[in-house]
Amino acid sequence: MLWLFPFLIAGILGLVFGIAVAAAIHMPGVNSLSSFQPGLITHVRDSHGQVFATYARERRMMLRDGQVPKLLQEAVVAIEDAGFFHHGGIDAVGVLRAALTDLRTGHFTQGASTITMQLARHLFLSRKKTWRRKVEEAFLAVELEKTFSKQQILTMYCNLIFLGHGNYGMEAAAHDYFNKSVDELDLPESATLAGIAQQPSRFNPFRNPELVVRRRNEVLRRMLSVGYIDKARYETAVATPLLLAVHKPQNDLGRYFSEEVRQDLEKRYGTDAVLSKGLDVETTLDTEIQRAAQGALRQGLLTLDHGKGWRGPLYHLKQTDLTTQQLPSWSKGSLTPGSWNEGIVLTSNHSRATVRIGDQTFSLDGDGIAWTHHSRPSDILKKGDVAWFRLLPATSGQKAGHLELEQQPELEGAVLVIESATGAVRALVGGWDFDRSKFDRAIQAHRQVGSAFKPFVYGAAIESGFTPADTLFDGPVVFPNADNQLVYSPRNFYRKYYGIVTLRRALEESINVTSVKLLDLVGAHRVIDFAHRCGIESQLPPYPSLALGTADLSPIELASAYAAIANHGVYLQPYFVEQVKLPSGKVLFEHHPTAHKAMEPQVAYVLTHMLEGVIDRGTGSQDSGIDVDLAGKTGTTDDYSDAWFVGFTPRYTVLAWVGYDVKRSIGHNMTGARAALPIWTLVVNSGLQDGWIVKGARFTRPPGITMQPIEYYTGLLPGPGAQTIIDESFLAGTQPTQVYDPKWAQILALPWYQQLAFYIPKEGERMPGQVPDWDAIKEAWKEKAAPSKTAP
Repeated sequence: MLWLFPFLIAGILGLVFGIAVAAAIHMPGVNSLSSFQPGLITHVRDSHGQVFATYARERRMMLRDGQVPKLLQEAVVAIEDAGFFHHGGIDAVGVLRAALTDLRTGHFTQGASTITMQLARHLFLSRKKTWRRKVEEAFLAVELEKTFSKQQILTMYCNLIFLGHGNYGMEAAAHDYFNKSVDELDLPESATLAGIAQQPSRFNPFRNPELVVRRRNEVLRRMLSVGYIDKARYETAVATPLLLAVHKPQNDLGRYFSEEVRQDLEKRYGTDAVLSKGLDVETTLDTEIQRAAQGALRQGLLTLDHGKGWRGPLYHLKQTDLTTQQLPSWSKGSLTPGSWNEGIVLTSNHSRATVRIGDQTFSLDGDGIAWTHHSRPSDILKKGDVAWFRLLPATSGQKAGHLELEQQPELEGAVLVIESATGAVRALVGGWDFDRSKFDRAIQAHRQVGSAFKPFVYGAAIESGFTPADTLFDGPVVFPNADNQLVYSPRNFYRKYYGIVTLRRALEESINVTSVKLLDLVGAHRVIDFAHRCGIESQLPPYPSLALGTADLSPIELASAYAAIANHGVYLQPYFVEQVKLPSGKVLFEHHPTAHKAMEPQVAYVLTHMLEGVIDRGTGSQDSGIDVDLAGKTGTTDDYSDAWFVGFTPRYTVLAWVGYDVKRSIGHNMTGARAALPIWTLVVNSGLQDGWIVKGARFTRPPGITMQPIEYYTGLLPGPGAQTIIDESFLAGTQPTQVYDPKWAQILALPWYQQLAFYIPKEGERMPGQVPDWDAIKEAWKEKAAPSKTAP
């Protein structure tokens, strides 16, 4: 049989030569590799430079030439291609040996591919095993060796190889598996990564750790045999356990924010660039503020939802063996204090229930269901029920492993924090949970804002010559519609009229009729112009009801308009991205502010001072004791379907909104003060506690403002008998001259209709005596859409 061997070799060589000639005709060039750039991760950084989100088709982190450490090089070479530093791209002996084996078995069993050949296949060829592909690999390997150095080839290999778990390249895998960079890996860790490359799906450290350890030890034996390590290092490394990085639960910080950034980047550069060009994106997000905003919204929505009571379990399992039942969410759950997890009720009686989460069992007692207004778990839970549970932290008086029953709120909400002087969006929460709904209510929703629109009415009035101390008459009145028919008659929230009121008091107590009258006196066109200058972009109908916030606005445009007031009358367009760079460091984009003057700083200050009164004495008075200057306004729409609070500190503008996606009542008397203000307050208190809101910070008063003591209810200068005196702000020269008289206390104590005799109407002011009769008002109130019941 030996006489056949030369003929066999000649046949193989002839076959290889023929395939080589055919393959060489269509051989791809390797010169293009000098500019080849594989898909890279786009990193999104917060305002402190920390990565909080990534976008990528492949999770890859690139190493530059010379960055592959010696230890990792030796591990890769030992297991993949021991002769790498000595051959010219092809291991001829290995190829011949593999060819004979393949011919003998009748199919491809051995590859004999060098690292350079593997790189050629990865870059240019398919993975289908054919003779032609092997020949093409060999030719391309030789070309690669001619064009690039060994270090360059090895670096490209380490950057391109797939290592499982979504990781492409050694650096990404090192971070994912060991939470280290490649230059921090020790010997066992380097051997682990080198071993995974052969079969990433099989050698998965998280799923098959014992198999990965055996493969790692094989790599170590090869390193010992080729002389890269000695016996002592080998034995120490083999005895080392596989220590993987602890994978934290998915980071949900700023997910609505990062989605807005992604959409913005795709509009600028296209999807391919965002997912594969490795952009470095600096954003305006402040993670501390974002964490406070997310926590406040979750706590606020939970409190509201708990007040509505227990709705029942998610579903019920009928399987008899609940100890082996698996829930899909358990693969994602994290059993850490405070975490939410789906659990299966195993037993339930009057005193406690036992709940299984994963392979652990927990206890739920009466304290854990207290918010449901039940004391016995068996009243609301039974064996087989699946519900949400929150793992409670261990305290001095409580054992670890106790649960609290939870349910996801049906209500939704949004929170925004904007730095008023820059327009930088420091926090954005678009809903309860991004996984539940990716609809961003802070940006995409358009809702009626109720009384939160009133500051634009009063701001336009100040521009038109009104002062906070001016008075209007609050009483029943009818306004014309577009056809000049008297059909619209607004109502006050508490169904009463106040008679003579100052503009300050009307804004602080959110008196509807007075606000509509003020819009009527100033002119709807002036109010609309003022609102648009402040940053309101949505269409505003020029009707009397506009004063009560019947226009649909997005939260971000409303927040940015309030920020213009806070920023001394200068509007800055809100933005998310500071800078975008390529991996090379080239700057693609750098933010430049878009700003314009919305109002004079003196007007902004007077309006701010009036909005401070909302918190000091008005509908937001529950925040009156906080040690920082605050200004803001509540807003509630008809039937309590939308609750708002928008306000600002000397540095930040904060907005909170609560409502259902499909418009319906939040609940009886769920005003902005009850539903949204508590969330807003949580954000502000977090800021004071963490220091990003400075305690004792005060609003800056510009030149041209006169502070004048006045009697609160009349707007007159203090005189004999004046009981309530406040410091009021005026544009210089507009302060009142009339002095308070004790008779005013008696006049204001009269019913509204008796106060008419003592009031001098403003020019053009509609008065109760001008309406045809009470029947006209009652008829207007019958119209469902006409009478406004807008709450504070």
